[in-house]
Amino acid sequence: MIKKLLAIDLTPCDIVARELGHPHFPVQAMRELIAGDGVDLIETLVTLVERVADDTPESIAANKVNFTRIQHALEEAGARVIPAPAKRQPDGAFKQSDDQRLVIATLSSALRLRPDFVVLAAADGDFAPMVWALRDAGIRTEILARPQMVASDLRRAAYSVIDLDNALNQIGGHH
Repeated sequence: MIKKLLAIDLTPCDIVARELGHPHFPVQAMRELIAGDGVDLIETLVTLVERVADDTPESIAANKVNFTRIQHALEEAGARVIPAPAKRQPDGAFKQSDDQRLVIATLSSALRLRPDFVVLAAADGDFAPMVWALRDAGIRTEILARPQMVASDLRRAAYSVIDLDNALNQIGGHH
C-alpha cells in the first residue's frame, strides 16, 4: 500500500476553493479523494493563520473564538492544525509565518513517518527547498495546485503536479 502525507497551505487553497463555489477548502473531501484505492493517508497537516485585527480586548477575544472554531472544524475533518500567529509590523501590516511552519511540520513528519509521497497543496517557490530535501530522503512530492500558479523552482523539484481545480471539481462544489 502506498503511504501519503498531505500538507495544505490553507490560505491560498481557501481562495481557489471559494472561486469554484466551495464555502471553504474541503479538507475532509480532499483527504478522501487522495486516500483512494491502495493509498494509506497517514497524516494531514494544515496551517491556520491567527490574525488580530485590532489590539482591543474585544477584537482579540473574537479572533480567538473564530480561530478555535476553525481549528476544531479542521481537526474534525482529520487534519492536524499548525497554528501560525500573524505578527503586526511597525507599518500596521501583518507578517505571517505559515509557510515556514508548514515546511518544518511537513519535513519533521515526513522524516519520522516515511511516506512514499507528500501531497503538497501549495504553489509557492518557498516550498522548493523542502521538496528537494524530501527528494534527497527518497520521498516524492506531488504538488496540488493550479499548474499555471506553481513556481518554476517548485515544479522542478516535484515529482508531479495535480490540477487543484480538477480535484475540487471532482469533489463537487458544496461540501
